[in-house]
Amino acid sequence: MTKELVQLARSLQFDALETAWGQAAKSPSAEDTANYATVIDLLCDQDMASRALGLASTMIDALSGKDQGKAAMELGFRVMRRSAHNEALARTVVGLIEKCYGDQPWFAELRGRAGLQSASVQAILEFDRLRRYTKGHVVYHAAGWGEGTVEEFAAETAEMAVRFATGRREQFPLDTLLSRFKALDAEDLRAMKLQRLDTLRVEAAQDPSGLVRRAATLYRGTITSAQVKTELCPAVVDEKAWPTFWKRAKAAAAKDPWLKVEGSTTRPVFLLRDKPVGLVEEATAALKHENDLGQRIGVLRDYLARGQDEEVRTQILGLATKVVEQAIEEKKATHAHILDGILFLEEHGRRASIAAADELRQLLLKDDGTLVPVAIDRLATQASRVHAVELLPKALGENWADQCAVILTEWPNSVIENVVDKLVASGNGRLCLPMWDRVAPYPNRYPMLIYLLGKLYCDGVFEAEEQRPSPVAIGRVLLHLGRVLNADRKKNQLHSRLLGRLTSLLSGKRGLLNLALDGISRDDLAQYVGICVRAGEDFPLEIVDMIDRVVADNYPDIHAKPDVPFWERDQIFTTRAGLRRLREEYRALVEDKIPANSKAIGAAASLGDLSENSEWESAMEEQRNLTGRAQVMDQQLRTVRLIEEQDVPDDRVAPGTKVTLTETTGGKQHTFRVLGPWDITDDHTVNYLAPMAQGLLGKGIGEIGEMPSPQGPVAVRIDVIERIV
Repeated sequence: MTKELVQLARSLQFDALETAWGQAAKSPSAEDTANYATVIDLLCDQDMASRALGLASTMIDALSGKDQGKAAMELGFRVMRRSAHNEALARTVVGLIEKCYGDQPWFAELRGRAGLQSASVQAILEFDRLRRYTKGHVVYHAAGWGEGTVEEFAAETAEMAVRFATGRREQFPLDTLLSRFKALDAEDLRAMKLQRLDTLRVEAAQDPSGLVRRAATLYRGTITSAQVKTELCPAVVDEKAWPTFWKRAKAAAAKDPWLKVEGSTTRPVFLLRDKPVGLVEEATAALKHENDLGQRIGVLRDYLARGQDEEVRTQILGLATKVVEQAIEEKKATHAHILDGILFLEEHGRRASIAAADELRQLLLKDDGTLVPVAIDRLATQASRVHAVELLPKALGENWADQCAVILTEWPNSVIENVVDKLVASGNGRLCLPMWDRVAPYPNRYPMLIYLLGKLYCDGVFEAEEQRPSPVAIGRVLLHLGRVLNADRKKNQLHSRLLGRLTSLLSGKRGLLNLALDGISRDDLAQYVGICVRAGEDFPLEIVDMIDRVVADNYPDIHAKPDVPFWERDQIFTTRAGLRRLREEYRALVEDKIPANSKAIGAAASLGDLSENSEWESAMEEQRNLTGRAQVMDQQLRTVRLIEEQDVPDDRVAPGTKVTLTETTGGKQHTFRVLGPWDITDDHTVNYLAPMAQGLLGKGIGEIGEMPSPQGPVAVRIDVIERIV
C-alpha cells in the first residue's frame, strides 16, 4: 500500500494520493515510515510544502495514536527539515521528543543547549542535530580517530564515551565531541560498515548500484572506480568476489536514474544526480544514440524491465510503438529488426500495423518459397525467437508442419527444441521420425536433435510407427551421445546441461535404458559396456550402474579382463640403470638447460627490436623445445616401472631378455638384449618399444618373427632366449 503512495506522488496524481493517504492513516505502520517520508520529499520537490505539511500532520497524529511515537517523531523531523511546518506541528514534535527521550541522562543537557523549551523550528532542528551525538549513533573524526560509536554519557562531567572501529574506547567532553566530530547519518556508508555490515552485504548482492551511490556521497557526489573499490573491498565485498561484483555494479550503475557514468569502460567515474532522471526521459535520450532498430528495441526492452510504475511502463510501450511504426513506414530496417519490434509489442499486449506472422514469413522464406530456418537467429532475444516459433503455423500456412519437419536438422539450436515441441503439441510429432536415420550417426553434429528424438521415442510419440528403431538401437545412439557430451562438458556449459537431461532420460524410472536392457543380447550389452568404458571414469554413474547390474545378472564374463603381458600395459619399463639416466637427464634439463635458456632470452631481448632479432627468435624456439621435452619427461617419470620388478618370462622374448635369432633367408645370426628406452648404451641392445623388437615380443624358441630392414621385413627364427634381469 505504501509503495502505491510513492507511485502516486511520483506520477503527480495528487487527488488519488490524498485519498490513499487517508486510507493508510487508518492503520499506520512504523515500518512504512521511510515511504511516508519519501512522499513528503517528493511533494516538497514539487514546491508543495503546504500539501506535504497537511499529509504529514495527519500521519503523525495517526502514528501517535497507535503508540508509535518514535516513528511519528522521525516523520516530524523529516517534514520540518524540508521547511514544511507550522506552530502546531512544532508543539507536537516537541511533545514527541520529550516522550521519546525524556528519561535519557543526556536529555536535559541537550534540551538546554538546543533551547527546546521555546518550541521553535530552529530549536527543534538543533536538537535533531545534537541527538545524533548520543548513545548508539556513529560519529566521525577526520583528523585521525575515524569512525566510532557513542556508548555512554556521564551527566556529572558532561562527557561522552566513544568506541572506535579500531576497538579503542575514549572519553571526550561534550563540547569537544560537538565541535570536532561529525555525526553520521544512519544510512552513511561509514556508519553502516560499523553497525550494519550484513545489510551492506545484502545490498551488494541485490542492489550494487545503490552501494555505489552510498560510496559516492563520501566524495561529494563524484567517485572513481578505484575509490569505489577502496571503500567497499574487502570490508563489504571480499577480494575474490570483487570482479563479479564490479561487473554487476557497472552494469547496474549504467541503468541507475540517480547515477551518471562518465570516463572509460574500464575506468568509469560515477556522478550522483541532484534528481533522478525519469526512465521515460532517459530511454528517449538513449534512443538518440542508437541508429539500428534492433539496438533501439533492445534499449526499450531494458528500460521496460526497469520500470516498476505501471504508468511509466505504459509510456515506454507507447514510445516503442512509435519507434516500430516509424521503422515500418520508412522501410529501411531489416525484417528481423522489424519483427523484433512487433514481437516486443505483442508480448506486452500491443499491436503494430503489420502482423508479426506476416513479417516472420518475410524473414524465413526466400523469394522462391524456400524455408531458411537459420534466419530466426537474427532476432535479438531468445524471447523473440520462442515467440516466433509459436507463430509458424500462421506464417507458413496449412502445411507448416511438413515444411518444418523435413528440414529439422537446419533449425538452429536456439529454437530446435521449441520447434519439436510445437510439432508434438499440434499432433505432428511423428513427422520427426525420418530424421533419426539422418542424425543418429552424427552425435557431434546434432546433439540436441538426437536427444529430442530420443525423448519423443521414450514419450511414445512414435509408438504407432512401423519404421521406428528398436529400443536397443535408440539406447546405443544415446549412449554414444552421452560419451560425446561427457568429453565436452567441462568446456561447454550447454553440453554439460544436455548431459544432465540425457542422463535423466536414460536412467530415470521410466527411462529408455529400462526398455533397451530388457532382454538385451550379449553382443548388444557388450557394445553398451564398451561405449561406457570409452566415455571415461567420469561418465554418469547412474547409467553405468544400470548397465553393470544387467551384466552381473546375465553376462558377468563381459567384465572379465584378459591377461596381457606386462609390456603391453600403459606404462614404460626400464632397468634401474635406465631410470637413473632418465632422472639425470630430467635434472639437467630443469636445473641447467631451461634456466640458461631463460638468461639467453633476456640477453637477446635487451638487443632491441624483437621483430628483427634472430637471437631472440632462436632462444624462444629453444625454450619451446626444452619446456615441451620437460613436460614429456615429467609424464614418463610418472608412468615408468622397473623391469626388475616384473615377472620376466624365461621362454618368451620380453623386456629383460637376451635373444639369439637366425634369418630364415641367408642364415645370418643376430644376438641382442631387449631392454627399455633408456638402456640403449651399445649396438647390441634394442628398445622393446622400437620396431626392431615389436615383431619379436611374446614369441618363443623356434617361432618365426619379423625384423625391419632397408629392403623390408625380414623373417627370423628364435633360437635362444636368456633372461638377463
